[in-house]
Amino acid sequence: MNLLREDCEIVVLDKLSRLGDEPEDVFYAQGNILSTQEVRDVFKKYGPFETVYHLAAEMPDKSASDMLLWETNVRGTINVVKEAVKNKTESFIFTSSNVAYGIPKKLPVREEDPLNSLEIYGKSKAKAEKELEGFRGKINTQIIRCPVISGVGRLGLQSILFEFISENKNVYVLGDGSNKYQFVDADDACDALKLASTKKGFDVYNIGADEILSLRQIYQKIIEYAGSNSKIISLPNKPALITLAILEKLNISPLGVYQYSMIGRSLYMDTAKIKTKLHWKPRKTNLDTFIDNYKWYIENKNSFKTLGSENVSSNRSLPKMGVFKLLKMIS
Repeated sequence: MNLLREDCEIVVLDKLSRLGDEPEDVFYAQGNILSTQEVRDVFKKYGPFETVYHLAAEMPDKSASDMLLWETNVRGTINVVKEAVKNKTESFIFTSSNVAYGIPKKLPVREEDPLNSLEIYGKSKAKAEKELEGFRGKINTQIIRCPVISGVGRLGLQSILFEFISENKNVYVLGDGSNKYQFVDADDACDALKLASTKKGFDVYNIGADEILSLRQIYQKIIEYAGSNSKIISLPNKPALITLAILEKLNISPLGVYQYSMIGRSLYMDTAKIKTKLHWKPRKTNLDTFIDNYKWYIENKNSFKTLGSENVSSNRSLPKMGVFKLLKMIS
């Protein structure tokens, strides 16, 4: 994601190893936001900062415990914002998540709708939002609720779909696959973050792509683009959900609670507020980002590491497929 402007420098604080492909005017500090001293050292060495983009989070990818996830996403956020306030940072931009909404009672979801997350990751994001609201008046704080960020280099669970399609294996939807799930392109997300940094006060915004297709439509378009022989197979909703829940409890499925609960449901957000207040508009549709990422996946297929085997982001790692290996064999 590119947050660079011609007149600025960026300092990245991350617990992961440096990728090595950052621009020259990006300074990298390896550290952990759970360490107040390491956060303080970055502000002391590189500050003062005009804007802090707080993008760091422990993800629900089964590589970390629930306790570590909660501590990182909540206490880590408090550590960073406290230091930002102490050092008189002008703006604090926080990336929250659509998973904080849980299963919405109506669509599209709006910013004022209640947060009723199903699992620990969404609950941690909602709690972090609440903590940040306590700093209202001390620092300009803008919260961006993102759907899954897709696009070049953003793998995660998409890599399973891409692997099946690239190897002519069947892919699966729950029910008829007509449910619509919103994503957002990485570059479009960056545009929203940069625009948010110009706003005063405290506010919350939904972002997401326009022209939302159903999962079946997206899968079919990727199959056609890839020239694959894969077919889309419908699974009965309730039996599939029960099976996925059991597999998750046995820790042999790459899908967490939220992922298997929502795989057959629709979730998309109303983005009118950010379009009106910040004049933001997504440039890419969900399909655009999936096709871009599929191309990148094919070009780099032999270079990925399994999640947990290397100190790299889960977005550039392959999730442990677990029982999906068997599903691939029989597809």
